[in-house]
Amino acid sequence: MSHNRSASAAITLVELVIVIVLSSIVFAVTPILMFHGVKTMVFLPKALAVNQAATEAMHQVVEGGFSTLAGQPTVRGLRFAVRRSGTDPALWLAEANRIGFLTSGGQRVLIRLDSELIKRSLPASAACPPAAPVTEEVLPYQAQGIVRITTAGSLFQYYNQSGTLLAAPGCASAAAVRRVNITFTAQTGNGNFDQGNAREDITSSVAIRVP
Repeated sequence: MSHNRSASAAITLVELVIVIVLSSIVFAVTPILMFHGVKTMVFLPKALAVNQAATEAMHQVVEGGFSTLAGQPTVRGLRFAVRRSGTDPALWLAEANRIGFLTSGGQRVLIRLDSELIKRSLPASAACPPAAPVTEEVLPYQAQGIVRITTAGSLFQYYNQSGTLLAAPGCASAAAVRRVNITFTAQTGNGNFDQGNAREDITSSVAIRVP
């Protein structure tokens, strides 16, 4: 009987040690899990805002859509840029961070990166360099003050028919441009997840129609 009681006591001691070890692990891991949980809760709304802003901004630049400009319920995007005649080029301004184009519907559109925001306006003429816009809208309008738009150097890159990268022609003839790449980063703060911020890199490419 004594032998059985010793065995029972030994087993109980082992179980106690296991419980102590598991408890130590739980107590050690719990603060870490709580920290990451709180960080994730802070991060998720920012990640959603960044994704929405990046997607909507790119859609507006490429396809166009709803506009807050007076008298313009919609504005078409770069995909609708087309040369209407020898004197009306598809692109009348082609810079690293500004692009001006004429749409198939006759809209003159100017899009530019300014103070970490993408802005759009409808100039009265295709004068180049363009005059300072009287009225502009932020793309997308709900991102202002929340999401920063940054680039690694330029918002727009220009390519010829052979796919060769061209120097931005500026106000010079952009007749050789057959494709425009749009690349930017949308982020909150410094974009660092460890600090509860979000970041998304986005790029797209548009063929320029020359009938």
